[in-house]
Amino acid sequence: MDIQQFLNSVASLGWQGTSLWFVLLGQIILWVGLLRLHLRINRENPNWEECVGKIRSAFLRKINGEEEIAELKIHRYAPSVDRLIELNFREQSLEISSRYLLLKWKIKECIRPYWITWGYLVIGFGVVVWFIYGLQKDIPFEKIARTPVDPRLLWVWLGAAMVEAWRLVGLEGNLERVNRSLLFPRIHE
Repeated sequence: MDIQQFLNSVASLGWQGTSLWFVLLGQIILWVGLLRLHLRINRENPNWEECVGKIRSAFLRKINGEEEIAELKIHRYAPSVDRLIELNFREQSLEISSRYLLLKWKIKECIRPYWITWGYLVIGFGVVVWFIYGLQKDIPFEKIARTPVDPRLLWVWLGAAMVEAWRLVGLEGNLERVNRSLLFPRIHE
């Protein structure tokens, strides 16, 4: 990327140059927001096979099962998994269908902040794209190509955001597996 070309464009274009700084700032905010979302999702992803296996093992064992269940109550996997396990043991007195619905609701509650963050990022993407393509009416593409405000970088960002959406769907599916293993433990899932 040619930083010098970008700085020359900003200096020579007047208000369009100032607008390019805003586009650059918007792109930086988008990338930082996406990185923060990525790190938050990483924090929510334990080793799922180990997690689900330990939960099933604790509930299916006749010998030493109580010790494993006691260990399960204090073990830390990931924040959402820990909330589900804690809620399951706290509401042990409820019938299984009520607990299933309660845990299903808790899964949605755990995932919702990530989807809201992702939605805001996609809205921000739309605003930056709208702004930069509006600027392209006045600034030829050749002047901003291969600079930090190159519109093609936004499409790379969108691809990365779609990968994060896919990871969120996977996280929700894995939390469903935890829910099933807490309530309906089976030897083979």
